[in-house]
Amino acid sequence: MARLNRRQVKQFWQEFREFALKGNVIDLAIAVVVGGAFGRIITSVVEDLMMPLINPLIPGGDWRELTVGSGIRIGKFLGSLLDFGVIALSLFILLKLILPLLPKKPPAPEQRQCPYCLESVPLKASRCRACTSELPPL
Repeated sequence: MARLNRRQVKQFWQEFREFALKGNVIDLAIAVVVGGAFGRIITSVVEDLMMPLINPLIPGGDWRELTVGSGIRIGKFLGSLLDFGVIALSLFILLKLILPLLPKKPPAPEQRQCPYCLESVPLKASRCRACTSELPPL
């Protein structure tokens, strides 16, 4: 096995720091934490607010404790499906309300300037139509 010198170790940690502190990695970490907290809130809404209203209508009481055969907990599975449905519906409604409030991204430009004559040319053009210069690739 090859030995790592001090410069290689330093470079490794520098690359790791750049990776770990990229905006999208941090955004993803925040999203996971907030998503977990949101999931617990929705589970509480279902278990503590909705189910006490539904349980008296179900013969036998708490349907989340329903088991089939030798301990197959079908009630817990159905409860998880209900939690998922409520979470998905809540996120859908939240996004429908929030997305219109966010600033719109400007559309991507369809043209660029020729660096030689400053004429506008289509993005995919390889030559300028005014001065016929070969354009640098994008």
